[in-house]
Amino acid sequence: MASLFFFESTTYWSDGDERAHFAWLDQINGVSRVYGELRKLYLDLNLGRLTAEDIRELRAVYRRYGGDLEQLKDLKEAVNVED
Repeated sequence: MASLFFFESTTYWSDGDERAHFAWLDQINGVSRVYGELRKLYLDLNLGRLTAEDIRELRAVYRRYGGDLEQLKDLKEAVNVED
């Protein structure tokens, strides 16, 4: 089953930009796996490890790389964190 969290048809402006995207995701503790399928980049999240800071970082990386922020809208409630 594909993850509910993904980026679709991301445009990278250089090899370094692509590496930065993957490195940023790798630094978020609640991201347990990143994998691609066709034009989608999927994220498996470990909800038990996600913190408020992780959610802020996910929002930032989604904004930077054109992810659909709607995917993250219920995340705070799902992991029971506060602002």
